[in-house]
Amino acid sequence: MTEAAFLDELGAILDQPGPLARGQKLGEIETFDSLGVLNIMALLDTLGLEIEPVRISEANTTDDLLALAGQKLQG
Repeated sequence: MTEAAFLDELGAILDQPGPLARGQKLGEIETFDSLGVLNIMALLDTLGLEIEPVRISEANTTDDLLALAGQKLQG
């Protein structure tokens, strides 16, 4: 999965009108809540990653979530 596709999926998961941008603050997204964290966990799981919910909830920006996905993402 590419970074752009990940941000698209993330936007869909968090019920945003369009794709999210790099560096976007997650605190400004109303649906970045406990259910959103669980949905993000599921997205990361599709990449073969098991990330603790607390690590996701501590993310401040979309860049932090991209870092959690790490090398599983392509360019």
